[in-house]
Amino acid sequence: MSFINPTVKSSSSIVVICAAVLVHLLIIWLLVSGLARKAAAFISEPMNATLIEEIKKVPKPEIPKPKVIPKVYVAKSEVTPPISTSSIQATVTAPPEPPAPSAPPAIVNSAKLDMSGGCQKPMYPEASRQSGEEGAVVVGFLIAADGKIRESKVLGSSGHRRLDVAAREALGLCKFQAGTGENGQPVESWARIKYVWRLN
Repeated sequence: MSFINPTVKSSSSIVVICAAVLVHLLIIWLLVSGLARKAAAFISEPMNATLIEEIKKVPKPEIPKPKVIPKVYVAKSEVTPPISTSSIQATVTAPPEPPAPSAPPAIVNSAKLDMSGGCQKPMYPEASRQSGEEGAVVVGFLIAADGKIRESKVLGSSGHRRLDVAAREALGLCKFQAGTGENGQPVESWARIKYVWRLN
């Protein structure tokens, strides 16, 4: 058994239904008003027309035709085959040995001045005399087998070049006797002459 009043129950149901209807109406109004604004804004905007230019047809580049190169015929040259080195035999002969030089003859007596020829005394250089130059010089002469001078040089200096040169030139005018070997035959040899320069 229900103790709720049927009048109170029906009035509460009516209130709930009214509230639901109001909520639905509010939602419909919001939707309608928003869509209407967007439609009006879309209609009011000017339509921009974009012209699309037609793409011009680009002509294809002309491909040059390949040049025809005439064929040149070269005559084949005859090539001689290389000579095989294995068939060549080289004969190498050693050169003959030179003959051994003969030993110089032994000198028994060296060359010396020929006093019979009248060898003159060297003259004192005037510049050396004024300068007071003195000294002993040793001059060597290479005398050939015929008694002629082949070479001369100062073996021992006097300490003064003028005296050395004067002695060498003066004694070079003298005659010499060639040296002799073991069998008494004349041989080439050196003669050593010492000359003393001294002021009187």
